[in-house]
Amino acid sequence: MENKLEQAFKKAAQIADTAVNATMLKYSEELVTDEDDITGVLIGQLDAAFNCKVDGIVWSSSILRHRKGRAAQEKKVGADMLLHVSFKTPELTYSKGILIQSKRVDQGTSMSQSEHTELLNQCKKMQGVTSASFVFNYTKSGMRCASATKIAGTKDRKLHDSCNLTSYKFFLELFQCTYGDRNITSARFDELQIPRGISIEGELVNYKN
Repeated sequence: MENKLEQAFKKAAQIADTAVNATMLKYSEELVTDEDDITGVLIGQLDAAFNCKVDGIVWSSSILRHRKGRAAQEKKVGADMLLHVSFKTPELTYSKGILIQSKRVDQGTSMSQSEHTELLNQCKKMQGVTSASFVFNYTKSGMRCASATKIAGTKDRKLHDSCNLTSYKFFLELFQCTYGDRNITSARFDELQIPRGISIEGELVNYKN
């Protein structure tokens, strides 16, 4: 029988998965096309979705902004998105984040050699910052995910085939605290100079230290 935390994580993963699917639907309907724009829509969908209360857990989110108009440089760390998640209950408390590089390679399509080389370099740059690094692949049939370590170690240029995680499974593992680096938080957003970011917080109602 599942405990309340397991139920909470599954429901949070379902919320995130719904936001992902709404984003991929916009992509499939050609309402958004470019990778960076899809990422922007995804962050917006996640931000809107995590403004709720589910089974006593209050979820909130904030889109990360760079201070003083500093220009973000994806090339620096190889990531185009920072995702920070914090959770606070009597049973479990954590605050950690991950780096993400997003791509748009449809199922059955192979990246060019130059595109594949670029992705491998981006993965290596992210890994130089943290092992909690991932690749999101946007397709018209859904989003698939994989660790940067897995992608960096494969020669297969069919990215969809290499991405072994569904978006639901990815977010479930993330909320369960399987993934993440406590040193990658929203406080480092400016320092890392990643173009986009979002912070998601979950807290048990009326819980006090």
